[in-house]
Amino acid sequence: MSLTSQISSTEVSFKLSQKIVSALAEKFSFKFEDGWSAISNRPIDLIQKRLRREKRRANPASAVKHARTAFSFFTQKQRPVSQTAHPEASFGQLSGYVSEAWKILTPEQMTEFKALELADKDRYQKERAAVLAALPTGEVISATPTTPIENVDEPVKEKKVRKAKSPKVAKPLAEPVAEPVAEPVVATPAHVPAPVKKTKTPKAEVKAEVKAEVKAEADVEVKVEPKAAKSPKSKVVKA
Repeated sequence: MSLTSQISSTEVSFKLSQKIVSALAEKFSFKFEDGWSAISNRPIDLIQKRLRREKRRANPASAVKHARTAFSFFTQKQRPVSQTAHPEASFGQLSGYVSEAWKILTPEQMTEFKALELADKDRYQKERAAVLAALPTGEVISATPTTPIENVDEPVKEKKVRKAKSPKVAKPLAEPVAEPVAEPVVATPAHVPAPVKKTKTPKAEVKAEVKAEVKAEADVEVKVEPKAAKSPKSKVVKA
């Protein structure tokens, strides 16, 4: 049996294959269609139609005609009337005309079609019960419709049990801490700038003292010497 046949053999294997391809496509970042074409040469739509057809064949009750609704009985009666009134209308336009006529029906006019609906439901229940009663006991279970979710064995997730919270104990109120009182600040007038005194560092004071001592010594040593008196020129006596 090929891989495509195994996938489409049962509804369980078909659903499981879809989940596997979807998980791999999400993890490895590729398209779901590309992954599905790698494992099956049949599209998903065709496999779904085939499984539904086989399911109807396996269910004997599917041969019983389903019950019709009140709107279905009204459509059967009203469509020929609307088609005569609108001969050029398409199928969709005729459905719209029928819907408009259904909306304007009075409760008394709708009672006729509601009665037909209830009678057809009774007919469906009786015929279905008769078909199931004629089956052997072992086949009655297979005739009942089952959903795909019930057939797939999935791990049951454990529910997390929340731990009961312990009752909150009221904490004792903390004693208020006295805030320190700020000392009053005497503000000086805005128009009188406060004098800023520059404080000399010890190094600067030492330099100033050294300069003062050097200057005093220089004043003592340096003296202005008086100009030397010129000696009188001796006159030379000519012979």
